Amino acid sequence: MEGSVTKRKDGRWQGVVDIPNITEKRQRKYVYAPTRSECRRKVNELIEQIENYSFLNASKTTFREYAKKWLETYCEGLSPTTKEGYRKSVLVYADKYIGDAMISKILPIHIQEMVNSFSKTHSVKTCKNLIGDVNGVFKYAIANKVLKSNPVIGIKVKSTKEKYQFNIYTEEQFNLLLDIVTNTQMEIPIILAALCGMRLSEIMGLKWSDINFEKYTINIRRANVFVGSTVIEKDTKTNNSYRKIIVPEYVIERLKEYRGIGYVYPNKNGGPEHGGNFRVRFSELLKRRKLSKTRFHDLRHFAATVMLNKDVPDKIAARMLGHANTNMTKKYQHVLASMESRPANALNSVVNKNKKSDVNSDVK
Repeated sequence: MEGSVTKRKDGRWQGVVDIPNITEKRQRKYVYAPTRSECRRKVNELIEQIENYSFLNASKTTFREYAKKWLETYCEGLSPTTKEGYRKSVLVYADKYIGDAMISKILPIHIQEMVNSFSKTHSVKTCKNLIGDVNGVFKYAIANKVLKSNPVIGIKVKSTKEKYQFNIYTEEQFNLLLDIVTNTQMEIPIILAALCGMRLSEIMGLKWSDINFEKYTINIRRANVFVGSTVIEKDTKTNNSYRKIIVPEYVIERLKEYRGIGYVYPNKNGGPEHGGNFRVRFSELLKRRKLSKTRFHDLRHFAATVMLNKDVPDKIAARMLGHANTNMTKKYQHVLASMESRPANALNSVVNKNKKSDVNSDVK
């Protein structure tokens, strides 16, 4: 906030300060003094009074109210999925703990208590995302002279949630699952994830026109995600995610059995299916058929692991999975229990199994 000082025709000095929308009736305030220095002093005092008024007035505003204002202004123009992520953080997660609190009364201890409680059921990454989004609200308040300090600074995350243990299917387990779902609609997403390495959002966005049955290729052009109750057709996760892949002959032959128009895996009305609905069905299937528990996303891990097991070069595997680099691919390539004996077997192979047992009998 700035103020200007000018000399009037009557010889006095006049100071003007613009008020940042505190009231609708008054947009400016004036001060007068016989000298320039005294007028400047009065202008500075007026600015301080206005800023203090803004701060005190903000004390009546709850975190929820200001978070909504932040979403409406700062987040304007962001992608629907990004904005929905912010909304969920500040108006669902954080709102549970500090939504009704006056924003000017929130202290670091309140934020730390929120994070400590939140970390009991959420991963470190999710906790850090929450802190980052809440921090955005407070930084916005400071930039607009609503607050003088940020209570998010110095907050630490220590998740007490048990780290997820990947359960990547063996080939035998996968084939057991495949036997159960063959000739059912659930077969389609399962083979696309496990044998093509596709993400669930990519599978939900896949259309029959994206598949070339003659050349055994699939063009992955889009990803369908739901924001609230509305499906959003968006570009794939990264530029590398937009790709054409050569798929196993088995996949093409199975897809021919379901060939149609529109979405490859539509909802009952022929429109885009909600990925979350399929995850629930997948989980229920495993439970009902007493199969080993695994996440649907872990079938994509299965694809990466199989490629590692079959000595597919990292760059080729990364291209199929839609990764920007091989480091991300290696993260997905979890070592199967059956592969843990490889080092021992390799070392064991150098031993001559035909040698006499008493050759070095004198060695103690």
